[in-house]
Amino acid sequence: MTLTQNDHTDIGTLIAYALQPTQRPGRSHEYRRVLGRYRTESDFRIAADAVLHGLHARVLSDGDFGLVLGVSPESPFAYRVGDMPHAATRIGRLMAGLVLVGVAAYAYPTPADLEEERIRRVADVEFEQWMRAMCERLQEHDAAGEPVPDDGLDEAWRAYHEMPSTLVGDKGRGSGRLSPKCTLYWVRNVLGWLVEQGMARADSTGGTWMLTERFRVQVKDMAGEPAYTFLADIARRPRIRPSSAAVQPPAAADGEQA
Repeated sequence: MTLTQNDHTDIGTLIAYALQPTQRPGRSHEYRRVLGRYRTESDFRIAADAVLHGLHARVLSDGDFGLVLGVSPESPFAYRVGDMPHAATRIGRLMAGLVLVGVAAYAYPTPADLEEERIRRVADVEFEQWMRAMCERLQEHDAAGEPVPDDGLDEAWRAYHEMPSTLVGDKGRGSGRLSPKCTLYWVRNVLGWLVEQGMARADSTGGTWMLTERFRVQVKDMAGEPAYTFLADIARRPRIRPSSAAVQPPAAADGEQA
């Protein structure tokens, strides 16, 4: 059939909802209506997909969470790690990027995990300790002369490993708060950003975040990225303790806690 002006308006409405990650079809009759058209009307779906293709985007899922989009780096909808809160500096981008990839590998270490639709929980302190353990394993990997296949990951784990787990500011507006110079700050910063993107929910008890279906769909789409696949592979491997001749990890930095 020939699409009308109203049909094209509905396509724009659908894409507008898809670009608001906290919107849900269950909360909006209009969203349910246009999403229903996408699911059931082939001409409407083909036209919507064509518009998205022109914007370097594509539909990853049209389930109960609504239209979940995957975007190419050249898309006007693409986000950069540097766009995340407090991540404009080089060290900020490294830490935020590593934690984001780490959450993905922590929650979905195997291809089978990516196919399983169930809630995954991330406790901030427990995850920070897991990340530190991964850095120790990467240090062993480095000592054995095995290269990390992603330069950003190689630089980021070193920065994470050198940073204390917790450090509280003692001056000005940051007094009494976690400092950006500690890793727990970055863990909480990234998890909070995932909430804003509709990919996580904060548990009412505090300190724990529940990852949503939207996050699983996005991780499944990025499953071929070298940093994620490498970190997930390291997490799956049984740990082999280094021999006494191996390089030992440095002592904990001041202020670091177990």
